[in-house]
Amino acid sequence: MSNGSDNPAMTDTGVTQETSDQETGLSLDMVTVAAGAGFGGMVAMTPILVVGILLGVLEPSAFAGLAEIVMLGDSFPIGSFIFVAGGMTTLPLLFVSLAVFLPGKTLARRGVSYATIVWTGFAIAFYSQQTGATLAGYLVLTLVAHWVYGYVLGLLYDRYAAVPQYEV
Repeated sequence: MSNGSDNPAMTDTGVTQETSDQETGLSLDMVTVAAGAGFGGMVAMTPILVVGILLGVLEPSAFAGLAEIVMLGDSFPIGSFIFVAGGMTTLPLLFVSLAVFLPGKTLARRGVSYATIVWTGFAIAFYSQQTGATLAGYLVLTLVAHWVYGYVLGLLYDRYAAVPQYEV
């Protein structure tokens, strides 16, 4: 289990002891780390998603659909912005809330577990009638992209935040 210098020490029971400077709830530091880790994950996954678009297995219109949902028109740039914003806010904060319950000995591995769960929603929401090899390519590329996102998210959290650790 990774336990960097910024992370609290493990007890004999496998539960992390809280340090005196840790606060309960969300702090500005946690939100900042969440945004940074989420941004790092988004930067890491973007090239894979771009390859998916270039190969024709991922439709840009799926991202534009996000802009339509919030009534901002059919705009790929706005939809992409919403996608990245979610990857920098909601998803990282949810990860830190769930990390102690996910399988994996390190936060990076737990990030991959988390990303696999998140990917299932992505796969359904961004599906655009692909079939055959195109569907297989869509599923594989987007899953790998999410694994990269989750790995980087967990790795950066492990480096810059004190996230409670439990043995799973």
